Amino acid sequence: MADPQPQTGSFLHEDLVQRGVPQREASRIAVQASLQEVIEASFNRRLGQIWLCATLVLLAGMFAVLIWSQAVYAEHRNDGCDQPLAFMLRLIFVIAMVQGLQRDIVRNCLCYDPMRDGPLEPLRVRLFRRISILAAIVWPVAATVMLCMVHDCSGQLELAIKVIVAYYVVLAFVLVIAPAFYLRVMLFLVRRGMVRLPRRPGAAPEDLIDSLPTVAYDPARFTDAGTPSSLPSACPVCLEAFEPGRSIKQTPCGHVFHTDCLGGWLQVARTCPLCRQDLTSDAGATQV
Repeated sequence: MADPQPQTGSFLHEDLVQRGVPQREASRIAVQASLQEVIEASFNRRLGQIWLCATLVLLAGMFAVLIWSQAVYAEHRNDGCDQPLAFMLRLIFVIAMVQGLQRDIVRNCLCYDPMRDGPLEPLRVRLFRRISILAAIVWPVAATVMLCMVHDCSGQLELAIKVIVAYYVVLAFVLVIAPAFYLRVMLFLVRRGMVRLPRRPGAAPEDLIDSLPTVAYDPARFTDAGTPSSLPSACPVCLEAFEPGRSIKQTPCGHVFHTDCLGGWLQVARTCPLCRQDLTSDAGATQV
C-alpha cells in the first residue's frame, strides 16, 4: 500500500486506520502532520518576515536583471553564436511577462472569469497554466545545457544567460529549498527531543502534563496488537520504543506518549498530537 502523505493535521489518526494504514504507521503520519503544522506556524512567526523581505528583494533584483538582459539582447542579438542564446534571452522575457500577466490573459484571451463562469477552470485554462509553469521550469535547464555546449559566442550573451541562470538557482534555494530543509531538520530535531519549540499563547496549562495518568510499562500490553486492551509499542512523537524506566503518560482520548515527548508538545498546543482532541476539556483522564 502506498504511504499516504498528509499535508495538514486534518488527517486524523482514526481516519488513517479506517483507510487500512497499520496502527504504528498511522500514528507516525498523524503526529508528523501535527508537528509540521506547528513548525510551519513557528517559521511564519519567527522567520516569515525575513523570508518575505528576502523574497521581495530577490524578485526586484530578478526584474532588474530581466530589463538588463533585454538591453543586452537589443545590442547583441545579431552577434555570432553557435547556440541560440539571443533567442533564450527573448524567451525568458516572454515567460516572465506571461507569468506576470497570467490573470489578464486568462480573463481576456481565454475568456474565463471565475466570478462569472464558476470556480471549475476549463481545460484551456488548466493547459495554459501548466504550460506556463513548465516553460518557467524548463528554461534554466535548457539554458544550462546550451551554456555547456557553447564554443563560439558573444561574451555578453553568455554573461546574460549565466546571470539569469544563477538568479534562478538563488530564487529556487530561497523560495523552495531553504524552507523545505528548515521544516525537515526541525521536524527531525523536535521529534527526537533535541530542540524544544518555544511556548505559544494557545499552549496547554503548564501543570496539565502532571495531571495526566501515568501508565506502567507492560510488555504484554505495548504490542501494537490492535486489540482494545493493547497499546502502541513506540511513542508516536519520537518513534522510540516504550521501555521500563521512562515515564509514559496517557491522554483522556486514550493515546500514550513518553512524558517528555508529550510535555514538549503541550508547550505549543493543548490538543492530542494524534487525534487533536482538546486535552484541557472536562472529559476527564483515562483510567488505566
